[in-house]
Amino acid sequence: MSQTVTDRSKDLLGSGDDPSAIPTWYGGAIFAVVLLFSVYLLVYLSDMEKLKKFDESIEKESRWLHQVKNKQVQQLETYTWTDIDNNRVSIPLEQGREKVLKRYGNSEQ
Repeated sequence: MSQTVTDRSKDLLGSGDDPSAIPTWYGGAIFAVVLLFSVYLLVYLSDMEKLKKFDESIEKESRWLHQVKNKQVQQLETYTWTDIDNNRVSIPLEQGREKVLKRYGNSEQ
């Protein structure tokens, strides 16, 4: 059995000098697989981190947009003081439109 191992080791490149060529080749192959797996894992994890940061930025932006929209809706649909000193009040858009139509009539007719 030792002759077949020796015969196979003669087929490997550079095995003529090294009596332990087969374990060296196996070790190198295992090292290469572990190295490739580690690199793939690091790239995958860094991509996941970038994706997480991107999602957080979108969520933060959407919160900001939600606050802006709420402020706009509040300005359109509620009474607010425009000029307190002169007693001017902003009224909701629909109510203002109705008052203008009552006062000046419907121009579409």
